[in-house]
Amino acid sequence: MMEKITSNVPNLRYGLCAYLVFLLLVVGCGGTQGQNAESDIPPKAIRPEAKTPEAEALMKRGHLSLEDSDWAKAVEFFERVLDADPEYAPAYIGLLCAELRVRGEELLGDYPAPISDNNHFKRAVRFADARYKTKIEGFDKKIKERLKEQLGDAGKHMTVTIKGVEYAFRWCPSGNFMMGDEPGEVSVTFSHGFWMLETEVTQAMWESVMGSNPSRFKGGNLPVESVSWNDCQEFITKLNALLAGTPVAPVGYKFSLPTEAQWEYACRAGTTTAYHFGNSLSAEQANFGGNVGQTKEVGSYPANAWGLKDMHGNVWEWCLDWYGAYPSGAVTDPTGAERGSYRVLRGGSWGSDAQACRSAARSSSAPTGRYDGFGLRLSLVLE
Repeated sequence: MMEKITSNVPNLRYGLCAYLVFLLLVVGCGGTQGQNAESDIPPKAIRPEAKTPEAEALMKRGHLSLEDSDWAKAVEFFERVLDADPEYAPAYIGLLCAELRVRGEELLGDYPAPISDNNHFKRAVRFADARYKTKIEGFDKKIKERLKEQLGDAGKHMTVTIKGVEYAFRWCPSGNFMMGDEPGEVSVTFSHGFWMLETEVTQAMWESVMGSNPSRFKGGNLPVESVSWNDCQEFITKLNALLAGTPVAPVGYKFSLPTEAQWEYACRAGTTTAYHFGNSLSAEQANFGGNVGQTKEVGSYPANAWGLKDMHGNVWEWCLDWYGAYPSGAVTDPTGAERGSYRVLRGGSWGSDAQACRSAARSSSAPTGRYDGFGLRLSLVLE
């Protein structure tokens, strides 16, 4: 089993980098006359120019990557510059700009800002005086505020009623996050937001559309299970035909299985821990590990920050994608492998161990596979 997307940060353009370079040079380098208040290491001057043509060339490539919004590549170039020339001031600022985009989701919670957990920046702060650090921390605070504004609608609630059955959805805003587990995680950006069903599809939902109930464990508010990926496509096709006559449905949207990237983005809801609850999972938080012995009614456990429930355990949830290797670079609106033999499953089930229920954990099965731990969750996406 393989494993392990940040919210849109307002565009950090080259001009912002230049402004911060100015701050660094004026406040940081100009203030290194005295000793750093937080270090007994004598401060050293940070130079505004590159020491070698190679460092200058890498710096240009870093700025081009920023302009192309290829944040991960920009981080790579700026780190290479600083490995070769650790006193080259503009590279620190370029790296900060890129890090804020790649890891911006960490600024939403109680996580260290990039300045505090990046070795290059630790070195920069050590070289400069305390006023420089204050300036950067102030900049980080502004970025946090912008991110919170951007995510203001995250978790917004909407209900659609079809054939007398309510479907509650939560809004997942456009944004960016790191998908998967290190060292193979990938930077994923969503250009559009989407709606995600608050819970797994229930047997009442399924039966009202399909006229039958294949589940082993029966109960209207239990998740439907023992359904294949192909069965889910038939359900969604019928559901979309019914959606057309629903006046409260959002215009221009259709039902779908979420892509694997959408699923993990929604599950994490801005977190970077193993589970949206943190780095451990308990029987009070999810139905897993056989602690109940079967599926449990949807919504029985606490929701994540965006109001989504049962993202860990209960039933594995089919995703739209073919199962395959993650892309090697940053991607926008990914839909998975072009072809394959198996479809992706996410989230773990009532019988899975905690490891299989992690936000980043992946599994797969043939599109015809049915099992009492296989279910689904719907998304509403732009047509």
